[in-house]
Amino acid sequence: MTVSARRARPEAPLERSAIAEGAAASTAAVRPRRPDPRAAKTIENIVNAAQNVMMNHGTPRITAQEVCDEAGVSRGTLYRYFPSMEAVLEAVVLRLRTETDDELNHAMEGCETPSERFAAFLKYSVSNNETRRGSQFLHVEPAFVLQYFESNFDHFIARVLTALESVFDAWEKDIGASVDRSAIAEMMVRLALSETVVSPREGKPLALRLQSTIDVILGALKNG
Repeated sequence: MTVSARRARPEAPLERSAIAEGAAASTAAVRPRRPDPRAAKTIENIVNAAQNVMMNHGTPRITAQEVCDEAGVSRGTLYRYFPSMEAVLEAVVLRLRTETDDELNHAMEGCETPSERFAAFLKYSVSNNETRRGSQFLHVEPAFVLQYFESNFDHFIARVLTALESVFDAWEKDIGASVDRSAIAEMMVRLALSETVVSPREGKPLALRLQSTIDVILGALKNG
């Protein structure tokens, strides 16, 4: 029998049954598991506990036992879901970063003009959770927090560029020239990061003072 004839030969009932069983087994193997709500709850509990310990800790470094005590779980449970304490801390700061992205988007909702959008951005940047909590975490896990800032620096800049895109468009239209968007975004990020190390001075926040200065400069360029 030729190869083509052998391929064309109808399958016997036993062969069809075996093939069907194999296909079913293959489908079951690749079918994604449903999320385990209990596991998700435990993970959330551990992350919350780690964040609470970091915010209320009085000395550098936190331990797995402190997190377990706060979460009410065993060390075995913690390491079932996280390979190390570094992974726990990464989960804390990743959630903080995501929350900050969402909070900024929410703060700028309903801004109808570029001026309103810029004002909302600066107002939020004065007292956002990422800067405030970053300052608290820095006293507990300084090396880890500094690494977080370093590894997420490009994300922070991209966040500002996205938030202020329409603002930059309006500025360029008003002055008839392009602006260095990346430089401005980086300046904003570095300003926020500096406030995690050195607390803002009393009086009108620097970000809002910058807004007044920029308004004056843009007004002069537009009318000049």
